[in-house]
Amino acid sequence: MTYQRTSLQALLAVEPHIGSINRAVYLYIESRGLDGATDQEIESVTHIDGNSVRPSRGSLVKMRLVIDSGRTRPNAKGNNCIVWIALDEGMML
Repeated sequence: MTYQRTSLQALLAVEPHIGSINRAVYLYIESRGLDGATDQEIESVTHIDGNSVRPSRGSLVKMRLVIDSGRTRPNAKGNNCIVWIALDEGMML
């Protein structure tokens, strides 16, 4: 995986404050770039249970490391799910 320099810097700045699940969730979302990831996609790839993915992603949103892209994608059941993207420092301007 490759990571954008600014996103990696943002992660490293809060590293002491986030756990390993948050780190795994963030790094996967960030690796997807503007395509982003839904909670179910994160679960599927990281093999982290949804009951851990959702609160972790929520805490990343509160830390402003991850944002709602404004887009949705259908999950396995056909329900539309929010696509999350990593917030790049350049997007904060």
